[in-house]
Amino acid sequence: MDEHSRGSDRGQALRLMLETALGRGVEAGKRLAGEATHRARTLEEDLRARREVDVAGMVAGLRARLLEQLQLEALPIDADLSEGRAKWGLGTVRSEAWRGERLRKVVLSQIAVPGVLEGLALTLLPTVELDTSIFAADLMALPWRISVNADVYGRDWQTRDGLKDARASFFRLGSGPGPAWSAKLGSAHGLHTKLRPRQVEEGFAALSQGLGAYLSELAEAPPGRSQTSQEQVFWAFHQNGPRTRAPLRKLFGEDWVERYSRLLFE
Repeated sequence: MDEHSRGSDRGQALRLMLETALGRGVEAGKRLAGEATHRARTLEEDLRARREVDVAGMVAGLRARLLEQLQLEALPIDADLSEGRAKWGLGTVRSEAWRGERLRKVVLSQIAVPGVLEGLALTLLPTVELDTSIFAADLMALPWRISVNADVYGRDWQTRDGLKDARASFFRLGSGPGPAWSAKLGSAHGLHTKLRPRQVEEGFAALSQGLGAYLSELAEAPPGRSQTSQEQVFWAFHQNGPRTRAPLRKLFGEDWVERYSRLLFE
């Protein structure tokens, strides 16, 4: 083979390599463009779902369920806890409290700091003459995700079988362990998950199912004493819960957050 032929072969090989590399680059570009389009579409859907989150409707639904299912009477609470107003008019926390035959306190709150946080918190504290656990739940809509928690807290024998009827729903939402500081008091089978905004209805449905499971268990709770376990739960949440959240302290003040924590858990 003469020098001209060898040069022609090398040129063809080089062209083939360049064409192959170019083809791969085009395919990679198409794939990246597709992925970017998918991410942009997903982000747009999440933003739209986040704007449409109806926390007020969820709170109204929980309130109606509690009042319909339980014989509750209103508990008086301080006016500034009934409607807490953040500094500079940046948000509100509205709360109601009741008591019933087997519950010494039920507290339902709606938290609204537009553009930052919208959510609800619910606690059910049984009378201390029952040997059973406390129920605590919250759903918080943050700018990019939804945080949902629902669990029972108390001594081991009070929580080990807690919320059994709702565990499958929790599992389907990818529920994991709760905060480390509450591990010894929780059931280890509660709802603790982070969701995309479009999943908010699923998260609220699971929280509601957890509430229903707790109310069924509460109706069958045996007599006993839960004073000590309820005190332990209170101190755990008081030292690690809403009272420690810097945004709440800055917006509502140290004194208000201290009293709000006691309203929820004491």
